[in-house]
Amino acid sequence: MRKSIFTELFYLCAAVFLAAVVCICAVLLFVSCECYKAEKRDYMTTITENVIGEIVSYAEGPQTVNREKIRTAFTKVSDFSGINYTLVNSDGVALVCSEASPCLHTDKKLGAEQISRITENGLYELSTFNDYYDKDYFHVSYKINLNGVPFYLLGTVSVNSFNNYFLNLIVILVTVTAIITAAVFLILYAATKRMLTPIKEMTVAARRFGEGDFSKKLRISDENELGYLANSLNEMASSLQEIELTRKTFVSNVSHELKTPMTSIGGFIDGILDGTIPEEQHEHYLRIVSSEVERLARLVRSMLNISKYEAGELTLSTENFDMLPVIVNTLMNFEKRIEEKHIDIRGLDTTPVCVNADIDLIKQVVYNLTENAVKFVNEGGYIEFEFSEKEDMCSILIRNSGEGLKENEISKVFERFYKTDESRGIDPGGVGLGLPLVRSLIKLHGGTILVRSEPDRYTEFEFTLKKASC
Repeated sequence: MRKSIFTELFYLCAAVFLAAVVCICAVLLFVSCECYKAEKRDYMTTITENVIGEIVSYAEGPQTVNREKIRTAFTKVSDFSGINYTLVNSDGVALVCSEASPCLHTDKKLGAEQISRITENGLYELSTFNDYYDKDYFHVSYKINLNGVPFYLLGTVSVNSFNNYFLNLIVILVTVTAIITAAVFLILYAATKRMLTPIKEMTVAARRFGEGDFSKKLRISDENELGYLANSLNEMASSLQEIELTRKTFVSNVSHELKTPMTSIGGFIDGILDGTIPEEQHEHYLRIVSSEVERLARLVRSMLNISKYEAGELTLSTENFDMLPVIVNTLMNFEKRIEEKHIDIRGLDTTPVCVNADIDLIKQVVYNLTENAVKFVNEGGYIEFEFSEKEDMCSILIRNSGEGLKENEISKVFERFYKTDESRGIDPGGVGLGLPLVRSLIKLHGGTILVRSEPDRYTEFEFTLKKASC
């Protein structure tokens, strides 16, 4: 049978509490009994020492004492103190006893072993005194020298009072312990349940998160480890929700981007094969198919590079080189479109701009940003390059005139597959991975990239790379 955490924790705390209570009660009993014995000893010793003084005054000769006077004294002391006294000679024979005759000493003699243990300083015990008594007694014994002859004074008190004290103490401890235990168990039950309630909530929430439901978050305000754990689970749920949304968007966008060219390719190929497209138009449509294949290749290539970057598998082969030839050679690829749109190229008449980077990857960065600028520059507009140095970094800025970006578009341009409304009309064949790839490559080089735009004026991208000498 599976035990819950609540049961295990409750039983553990209860066991620890009960063990602590038992130990405390045992210590209290032991200390109380020892205190009772010590108090009884002090009481018996004080009275017995006074009795010894009277016995000494009743000595009548070297070996005789006034028994009647001693018996009277014993009886008087016994009546108010409860201590029974017996005077024994050196042979162990009882001479005087405060108890009525016949007493328990009538036919008994104190053995030599017991006599040898009694000194002038006294002997105190709770025992039968080697079976001299028929049961345990508190007894105190003193050796008395009367005119050079030893006598022994024995005082006894029944243990009934001690037994009653012990039983009453146990009753009190059991009663108090039962009340405290009941109260503690109730408090412990409530506290344990309250403490474990957040854990149950987190268990349910974790199961719900595992099933893909991130709609409900944990509401635990405790400022302790459980509260921190709940906040961490909420943050994890938010991250998973964002990842799930990104995944769905990614799958949707990839499906869309793959479907369009593949549909075109399949349609044109089928048209050529079944004779729907005339033979004289085959070359025209095959060029369209080639263009769509190149579009698919760019999509796969960009996705592969981004995946490699995120997996940490994209490595750099850095070298020092001048950025100007890279930019000029890239512009040559767009020469025809630049001439068709009468674009003015600015800012390349400058001194060498040397950086330390992977030249092949930076060529891709420059190509994507330049392609973006050529695509969105207005007819008769300009594309401008600016270069500056900031400490150990070199800044490269590419600005193009045109409509610019809307405020809500600026924060989204680096998202995968994102296309502005203008982009969808100008370049329906774009895959929306150029700028995300640019950002990944710049971050891989330890640089930064920013986008700024002013509506109806310009859009600019500025990225940084490590400065070097050529």
